[in-house]
Amino acid sequence: MVIRSKIKLSLGSLPFPRLVIDQGHMLVVGPTGSGKTNTVKVVLEELEKNEVPSLVLDFHGEYDELPRVTPGEDLSFNMLATQEIEFIVDILSSVFQVSEPQWYILLKALKRGKPPYRLVDVISLLEEEAVRDWREYEIKSALLRRLTILNEGTLGKTLNGDNPPSFLFEKTVAVDLSRLPVRYRGLLSLIILKHLYDYVTSKTKPGRIMHATVIEEAWNILTYRARWEQPTIGERLFLELRKYGELVIAVSQRLDDLSERAVYNSRYILLTSFTQLELQKLGCQLQASELLKYTKLKRGVVLCITENCRIRRLKVRRAKRSMHG
Repeated sequence: MVIRSKIKLSLGSLPFPRLVIDQGHMLVVGPTGSGKTNTVKVVLEELEKNEVPSLVLDFHGEYDELPRVTPGEDLSFNMLATQEIEFIVDILSSVFQVSEPQWYILLKALKRGKPPYRLVDVISLLEEEAVRDWREYEIKSALLRRLTILNEGTLGKTLNGDNPPSFLFEKTVAVDLSRLPVRYRGLLSLIILKHLYDYVTSKTKPGRIMHATVIEEAWNILTYRARWEQPTIGERLFLELRKYGELVIAVSQRLDDLSERAVYNSRYILLTSFTQLELQKLGCQLQASELLKYTKLKRGVVLCITENCRIRRLKVRRAKRSMHG
């Protein structure tokens, strides 16, 4: 078999061109009902033809034509398989808005443990952490209350497994996050993405796309931030994964909801609907006549923006009912 660095995606019919992709991430952006999910499904169908498996972090249960697993039912793994304990502290901080003293006491407790870390291990280490005064006791107790509630729900059934979820990265599968409370869908997605990062970095850099990951509701992961603020965990993972043959397809209703750095570091941007302001934010300065040509997008046509603001229209067919039937 000939190994090719580029993949041709036949999203629709002629005279619309194919989309040829190389290593680099993709954004699919547009309002509800504009065809984002259908566009992503067609991209995944084309990737599968090229023997590229995919993982879908399915926030709303929209990918039922794919093999799927459900947290708490048939999906269980550990929180972290490496010694990078700051990751656990940071993701819990992003959900619970952990204060600096809480961050410190949790980090100190985790330093006494060793990988793999399950949620029950995190709780046990924190329970055993010695405190010096009533103030530290209150800090520790507040953290334990939050983690205990987390452990008693669906996430407790999911994050107490013994092994990393490597099987998620070896074949096409969707993780149905719709059963989780909204605030925890992003948390579990970040943990899965960290496991994905550990998985791909343990292998040789391939020089081509080996796997794709779809992040629905990507604003939960690639959160917008001010330029002077530090990059989030999700943003850092997004930027690093590209180097290891991973195609991340981030799906969002608006560009404004996403980290600017993530947007600017996406190689392929597919817009199912757009405004002139959005094009300007992408660095595309169009004449009125050019803008008019692109604004008349028919149903099933997306605007594809690639490097140096090259703009094309792509026809996107209807996705098949089943990608494996």
